[in-house]
Amino acid sequence: MRLLQRLAVATLGFFAGFAGLAWALYLAFSDNLPRIENWSFQPNRVTRVLSADGGHLKDFLQENRELVTYDQIPRAVIEALIASEDQRFYSHWGIDVRRVFGSLWANLRSLEIVGQGASTLTQQLARNTFAEVGQQRSTASVRAVMATYARKIREQITAVQIERMYTKQEILTMYLNTVFFGHNCYGLKAAARYYFDKDVSELRVEESALLVGILPAPTLYSPYRNLEAATRRRNQVLASMVQTGTLSPAACKQLQQLPVRLRRSERSPTYGLAPYFIEHVRQQLEEQYGSGLYRDGLTVTTTLDTRLQRIAEKHYRAELERVQTRVNEYLAMHRGDPHTPDAAVVQAAFVAIDPGTGRILAMIGGRDFDESMFNRATQAARQAGSAFKPFVYTAAIDNGRFTVDTVEDNAVALWDNGKLWEPDNYDHQFLGRITLREALMQSRNVATIRLADEIGPGLVRRYARSMGITTPIDAVPSIGIGTSNVRLIDLVAAYAVYPNKGIYVEPISIARVVDQNGATIFEQSGGRKREVLRPAVALIMTDLLRSVVDDERGTGYSLRRVYGFRPAAAGKTGTTDDYKDAWFVGFTPHLVAGVWVGMDDPSLHLWPRQSGAVAALPLWARFMSEVYERVPPYNQRRDEDFEYSAELVVRLPVCQESHKLATRYCPDQTTDLFIAGEALPETCPLHGRRDRAPSRGRRF
Repeated sequence: MRLLQRLAVATLGFFAGFAGLAWALYLAFSDNLPRIENWSFQPNRVTRVLSADGGHLKDFLQENRELVTYDQIPRAVIEALIASEDQRFYSHWGIDVRRVFGSLWANLRSLEIVGQGASTLTQQLARNTFAEVGQQRSTASVRAVMATYARKIREQITAVQIERMYTKQEILTMYLNTVFFGHNCYGLKAAARYYFDKDVSELRVEESALLVGILPAPTLYSPYRNLEAATRRRNQVLASMVQTGTLSPAACKQLQQLPVRLRRSERSPTYGLAPYFIEHVRQQLEEQYGSGLYRDGLTVTTTLDTRLQRIAEKHYRAELERVQTRVNEYLAMHRGDPHTPDAAVVQAAFVAIDPGTGRILAMIGGRDFDESMFNRATQAARQAGSAFKPFVYTAAIDNGRFTVDTVEDNAVALWDNGKLWEPDNYDHQFLGRITLREALMQSRNVATIRLADEIGPGLVRRYARSMGITTPIDAVPSIGIGTSNVRLIDLVAAYAVYPNKGIYVEPISIARVVDQNGATIFEQSGGRKREVLRPAVALIMTDLLRSVVDDERGTGYSLRRVYGFRPAAAGKTGTTDDYKDAWFVGFTPHLVAGVWVGMDDPSLHLWPRQSGAVAALPLWARFMSEVYERVPPYNQRRDEDFEYSAELVVRLPVCQESHKLATRYCPDQTTDLFIAGEALPETCPLHGRRDRAPSRGRRF
């Protein structure tokens, strides 16, 4: 009797001591734990990014997670999970005391301080959900071991609180929606789709066991990484189901003999297209929505046209390889030259925009996004070379000059940044006195420099600024030949002013954002607009740039002669000093696009002498040719011309000898465009004369 009394006292003392210890631990570790009563279970949702034509381009997410309800979870998944992870799940209150003591005894026997765990499903949910609980599990030091046990205590306290607030069904549902299955899959639905390309409701018993078997070590037991280990682990889970009575031995043996049949889900064929464009979109969305971009389940419709993007990427690869091959051949021939590197990697950028709306339809920022995320279409600032010249002629035409006015293409010396500068033409020749149309068409450097100096570099800079160039521009004599750096996207948007009749439209990449409930929270049909040129000036500039590709003397004539592009088009080549950068920016009545080719290292060159017409124009030509051949509505509008409104411009005869308005007596005549209702040039003094009308003053 006395022995029984002593045993009872000892037992009561043990449990009192245990309760006291538990209470002390609770007081020590409960201050910084999450308040479960304020917790609303809301797993992060995926933000889907779509193209303008409905293609699935990308998902923005912190984890690959899709939700299931308890009713959608197959019974086999729950049975397998409880059998292998927490057999007393329905009877414990968040902590499995028997398992805790069993784990401690096993660790003492094996001399492993934190060897065997005893976490219940509820504890795992607490650890996976709340950052306050922590994830540490280490024996690296005494401090690490103590931190591991402290984490375990916080985990247990939080698990008890979860059990007080939620039913077992709710806990299972939350667990299976948050647990990690490897390969960036969080939650049962994402795992079923990733490993078997199935909906959760379609999972078979052996498939359910395989997914549950992955949970203790997703990397080790991934069937994509180690099929043998995954199969062995699946069979262990099936055996555990026999122990709990949810699977018969015969059925277990039959299922264990089945091979693992995987079927990875197939993504949309457009998924991963246009990675530079997608990153451009992501940066804008993150600036607007912050971390909500990765958890709020938005649907983002972009402006990208996957048809145009695919065409651009196809020709980009081919043309970039062609330019790279020429560079490689040159370097091989000059190997050993101390001024020539052993290798040089050619890069290129491409942008296509709808001129009326500013919607970016296609974008390529470099040869390999995985290798370099730097977007050369939106971030790289490079010298524009002759592609900058249209701003000089725009300023001139809008301030009293005519396309038939002449400028000297002869040697000149100018002070530029405190130094005497003697510019030259690319062919080292001079043509004498030529018209503005001829100077732009043939891309004459000296003539353009003289014109910029006459009208003022500051005026040229103001026009470039107003038309959308955002990078710093030096108002120096060399401004006319593009010595200032520009970004491709700015240059393309600026050229869009011409076919858009003087209206600048800010480029956009996002058309609509819809929240998880289907409500539109952002929408725009086009970019912000502002008038920067009179429509008549824009039309005359369009006609000047049309000469670049239509006239056999134009630097862009290969567009017609070599590539056979027939729709109405205008544009400008650009080549910087020593062939470091090659450009072509051009437009049709419906589409504007630009190409830059060069090296990331601006000290390297596009050997051997690859100009804008050689290195950049071919990509533009092949892209536009295929678009206007195959893609609606462009292929239905290939015969449409630029609109030459009689209210804006008038075409008049011009004497080829005097470059003045022709009389009936001028033997050699052509025609040119002039602004309707405004001052005109003098009549030819060689073959008849009348006084010249007064010229307009500057508009800035």
